[in-house]
Amino acid sequence: MEDLNRIGRATGTEAKAAEMTAGLTARIESVIERAKDADKHPSVLHVEWADPVMCAGHWVPEMTEMAGGTNSFGDKDTGTLKLDWDEVVASQPEIIIMMQCGFDVKRALEDMPLMKSKEGWASLPAVKNNQVYVVDAGAYTSRSGPRLVTGLEIMAEMIHPELFSGMIPESGALRLFGDLTKAD
Repeated sequence: MEDLNRIGRATGTEAKAAEMTAGLTARIESVIERAKDADKHPSVLHVEWADPVMCAGHWVPEMTEMAGGTNSFGDKDTGTLKLDWDEVVASQPEIIIMMQCGFDVKRALEDMPLMKSKEGWASLPAVKNNQVYVVDAGAYTSRSGPRLVTGLEIMAEMIHPELFSGMIPESGALRLFGDLTKAD
């Protein structure tokens, strides 16, 4: 938000910047407030890279908490972190969000055979319960900017569909079912 205000000051468009940041802030606060109604805070694994498996860091763990989830790995101070697959399996994530850095949904789907081939993949609660998602990371999670607010809303619907609906833009994300090697 401060970057938008800074640009507004530099370009003499402070009022427009303030209007934009107020709208974005209201959307963020709406997600946070609604997520407080959640009875449960499921564990969420964000996969920013499939080989080697890396979790998302920076702002993504904070987004997860804002959306009512519990971040499985990484934090806002460490950035992207390479994961030990045995630790991932031991953590038993309830939701997996594939958000490969800079990839759209179609490209991210190409990595699903890599994930499915990992020992223990099928035993993960997220996989058994069809709670594996692929998001357009290039648009909504990998790059800092106003679209991160949409990314937050997308994550909120994935984590708490009982509280959020209609938040995922067309082609913005996909929920995977069944044989993940044949997802189109």
